[in-house]
Amino acid sequence: MIARGVFSPIARWLGTLIVVVTGLYLLTEVLPGDFADSAAGPDQQRAEALRAQRGLDAPVLLRLVSWWTGVFHGDLGTSLIDETPVLPRVLTRMALTLAATIPAAVLAVVLAAVTALILAWWRGRIVGTQVSVLVSLLTGLPEIVLIVGLVLLLSAAAQLVPPVSLPEPGQPVWADPSILLLPVLCLALPNAAWGARMLRGSADDLLSTDLVVAARRRGAPAFHILTAHVLPRWLEPVTQVAALLSVGVLGGTAIVESLLAYPGAGQALVAAVSARDTPMVQGLGLVIVGISLAVLLIADLLTSRTRLR
Repeated sequence: MIARGVFSPIARWLGTLIVVVTGLYLLTEVLPGDFADSAAGPDQQRAEALRAQRGLDAPVLLRLVSWWTGVFHGDLGTSLIDETPVLPRVLTRMALTLAATIPAAVLAVVLAAVTALILAWWRGRIVGTQVSVLVSLLTGLPEIVLIVGLVLLLSAAAQLVPPVSLPEPGQPVWADPSILLLPVLCLALPNAAWGARMLRGSADDLLSTDLVVAARRRGAPAFHILTAHVLPRWLEPVTQVAALLSVGVLGGTAIVESLLAYPGAGQALVAAVSARDTPMVQGLGLVIVGISLAVLLIADLLTSRTRLR
């Protein structure tokens, strides 16, 4: 029974992954132009020669089946630009992205939960109103405006971080934590604001229960109320929102990494789409979609296990 309960979500994860990535593959095929057009420019003879050389003249469905066959054998193909294997490049870029997205996701979840509790605890008071205005500002602010504002504040004004998050050649990105500060904040803050809005309703409900209201009237310490009566009953919505925020953080890497020159998977994806390097687009898309779906799957399994208890 347990094996069936685990196998079914995994089967859904695999099926969804195949459908979404196949759709991504077909979508990139219908984009105007291809790698040969991008590389050859107006020289149509050279473009045709490049298509024949790189196998781009084969039928789309045949190339799709061949690509998936390679995926199931651990081969994501070779880049059309320099004919190097895609898999090592994807893993390298993804490691850099995870170095920023994991702390950003953790920060976003913590800030979202704390902010939702503040909004619920001080509902109708000045502090709650001020925090609510800040949350509304962050959710309505265009991402590019937030990024530029943080660069001006932390780099130009305070000079705490470099204006671009580009690590030294040959040095791991975590060797200089200041490089990660801007990407982490740019990814975490807007997602934290959205998470606070999603969690506020459940926080209001928990703080309005008779048990919590009676404890507050008795003058019980806030920390005791939260840890004993609120947090244990809040795990399920927080887990679900944490998964959504983690996926949102990962999905926001393309803009943040491109603007901050951070050499992660998001920046590589934008460059690959621009160059019509379809194997890189497919490889990066497969990994990003796979991780996003896996996070949602884990959250579903955890909440299902909590309900069974």
